[in-house]
Amino acid sequence: MMKIELNEHEALILYRLLCRWESTGKLTVEGKEESKMLWDLQCVLEKELEPVDEAITKRLV
Repeated sequence: MMKIELNEHEALILYRLLCRWESTGKLTVEGKEESKMLWDLQCVLEKELEPVDEAITKRLV
């Protein structure tokens, strides 16, 4: 089990991104705010999953 905490602002940005994905079928990033939030989330996941095995990430694609 992994727990990732978001503040209210981050949660709203992620929610907006996911709602847009649901309605358009495309996962697009709009603006610096969304880019930064996703980059920050990626960093958190990397730290939690370290060491990240390249074989595992390739298998997901």
